[in-house]
Order: sequence, then C-alpha cells, then structure tokens
Amino acid sequence: MKKLKKVKVNVISLGCPKNLVDTEYILGGIKTQEVEFTPDSESADIILINTCGFIDAAKEESINTILEAVSLKEKSNKKVIVTGCLVERYKEELEKEIPEVDEFIDLKNQNQIPLKLGIQIKSENKRVISTPKHLAYLKISEGCDHTCSFCAIPNIRGKHRSKPIEDLVEEAKYLADLGVKELNIVSQDTSYYGTDIYGKPMLFELLKQLEKVEGIKWIRLYYLYPTTVNEDFFRFVKDSQKILHYIEMPIQHTQDHILKDMMRGYRKKKIQQILEWKEKYTPDMAIRSSVIVGYPTETEKDFNNMLSFLKDAKFDWLGVFTYSHEEGTPAYQKHKDKIPKKEKIRRFNEVIKLQEDITHEKNLQFIGKELEVMVDGFSQEWETLPIGRSYRSAYDIDGIIYIETTQPVKVGDIIKVKIKEVADKYDMIGEEV
Repeated sequence: MKKLKKVKVNVISLGCPKNLVDTEYILGGIKTQEVEFTPDSESADIILINTCGFIDAAKEESINTILEAVSLKEKSNKKVIVTGCLVERYKEELEKEIPEVDEFIDLKNQNQIPLKLGIQIKSENKRVISTPKHLAYLKISEGCDHTCSFCAIPNIRGKHRSKPIEDLVEEAKYLADLGVKELNIVSQDTSYYGTDIYGKPMLFELLKQLEKVEGIKWIRLYYLYPTTVNEDFFRFVKDSQKILHYIEMPIQHTQDHILKDMMRGYRKKKIQQILEWKEKYTPDMAIRSSVIVGYPTETEKDFNNMLSFLKDAKFDWLGVFTYSHEEGTPAYQKHKDKIPKKEKIRRFNEVIKLQEDITHEKNLQFIGKELEVMVDGFSQEWETLPIGRSYRSAYDIDGIIYIETTQPVKVGDIIKVKIKEVADKYDMIGEEV
C-alpha cells in the first residue's frame, strides 16, 4: 500500500506570548495525520506566519519575514499564508503591496485557517504546545479597555474579553496532563480579569482555582496594569503556595504630566505606593517593568527625572522601548513625532546601561544563597551543563542560572541551587545542593 505523502507546514510565530497562544491554537487546528510540522521554511510546502503589528520594530520584523517567505515561494512551489495583528491593522495595504501571498487572514477568521489548508475544522481544538514541555502560557483574556495614547492594541484586539474561570481551569488541567509545571498567566490587562463577565475583578478567584490543578508547581503573572494593582494583591500573593514572587508590570513613565498625556490613569505616587506594598508584604518579589523613552512631550529634564526614579526603584528587570508614532492612536493625532531618532536611541542606551548595573547589583546579593531552580535545558556552549531559572526570572526574557551538578537532571526538574558567582550582569552560576 502506497504511503500517503504528508504536507509539510512551517509555522512562524512573531511577537508576544499572547500571540504565541494564538499560534498554538492554529497548530492544534491543523494537526492531522496529513500534516507534518517542520522548522525548515525551505523544505515546507506551506509557510504560515502569525505576525505582530504593535510598533515599528515589530512591523518591520513581520514584513521582512513575509518577504523572505515570498522569496522562497518564488524558488519553489509553496503556499504562503499570513495572519495576526499586522494583517488585522493593514490587510488591504498588504494585499495590494505583497500580492504574492496566497492568503491574508485577519484575527476573527483565524479559525478558518484549516479550511484554507484543505483540513476539516475540528469540533474541539486542543492547543499544540510550542514552548518546552514543562511550561506554557495561559491567556486569560483578550483585548483591552484602556486607551493609552501611544498604544494600538485596542484598535487591533478590541475591548477586554475574559475567558470564564471554568474554561481556564480545564485548559490548565489539559496543560498539566501534557507535563506543564509552570503556568505563565498572560493577557493585555491581567489584574482586570473577570470584570466584564462577573461585574468585578476575579483574578484572585481564578488563581485560587488554578492553584488546585494537580501538577502545576509555579504560577507566574505577566501584564499587571498599575491602576488595578492594590494592597490586597500583595496580601494574596504573600499567602499563596504556588504564585511566584514575580510580577511583570509596565509603568511606561514616571513623570505625572507625561503619564497624564499617555492617558495611563495613574501618577508617580501610585507606582511608589505599589513599591511600598511590595516591600511590606513580599520584599523578595522580583519586578519586571518597562518604560518608553522619546515620547513627544518628554523633555531632557523629564528623562533625567525618570532615570533618577529608576535608580531608586531598582526594578529587577526592565524593558526599554523608544516611542513609536502609531497611526490611529491619540498620541498620533495630538502630537508630532518631534524627538529625533538619534536622541531616542541615546536615551534608550542610557536607561539600558543604568538597568544593567542595577540588575548586576541585585544578582550579586544572591551569591552564597540557595534558590529553587527549574531546569529549562542545557547550555549551547557546554551541552552537558544544565541551565535553569529561579522564581526571579521569566522564561526566554530574564537571566538564567548555569547549574554545576554531578547528578543527572531532566528538563522540568525543580532543584535547589547555591549561587556561586555572577556570570555576567544578567546570568549566574550555581551548584546543586
């Protein structure tokens, strides 16, 4: 009997973890006996790209990826399908400018992708996990009700829409059955979860239910919005057994007049209050934040004041973005993008240098201390040397720990490690206890 030739599909996911969850559902929808997933674009019959369209750098990466796929298509008989945020924002322009793409599919029609590949749509679509098997992202809501002046997300993703608690618990159980130990909670506004369907924030109730899921050891929280972070949040985390003392909370700026123009809904005093609550209830908590430099109304004095604030706040990790002038946003309509790119880059580099020193200083404080570390894999340079993370580091974003051990360890193991030294400003070296 002649063996059926499988269709080789190369799936490329760009952008944030929230987009990655969408990609994993797409993978689940097209996973059949007739399909073989391949990481190699050249050998694939179909290249499927899930794009990001958030800021200039992300749009540029998405466009370049599409053009590379089109170039491969011209050399051999391939099909190129493009979806995601970039398509949602610019579908008509993309269809006109890159007609070589076979299909541009917007967000609301992503569930139709199987049909475009000649695959029947499944009644129940289970995600295919693309992260290492011991960790996964759980997207608890879609869209955002905030109207931050610089942000195009509400235009792309729409209003905040929470998933019901029971659905999320079932999804978490499914992930745990696959071997997931670390659950990473993502959304556009995590601390606002549930307000739309339950009439009040229900993040605590959701987390209580997720903590009961057998097999889940760590729960990590991303994308907390300062306006909805209160004292009760830190009390809750303090008493939790599984929620890590780690949060990702973008502040975007520290000067009141800029925060007001950004339409962020809080002022510097609220950020300071959050840091005080953190010290009171969870002093060991690691905070990752992010800021924007080069906003149209940011003066040199504003920038220096922000530097001073960051120096005192001492966030464990910090993402830095140069302002991107996005059409359709309030800032685009209100201001000209008047700060030169060269000046934005100078400010960017200054914040990066400051944060490198802060992170290095923080890491030095852990020398001689023991930390629980989850093993993520093995070093590319030294293949037998395990690498992992403590509660202080998010996967694929923050620093790692190189683990010296004479015992065999597996990916997903949680082991105790004593920190010996800081390998560079971000990473550390430790030995298994």
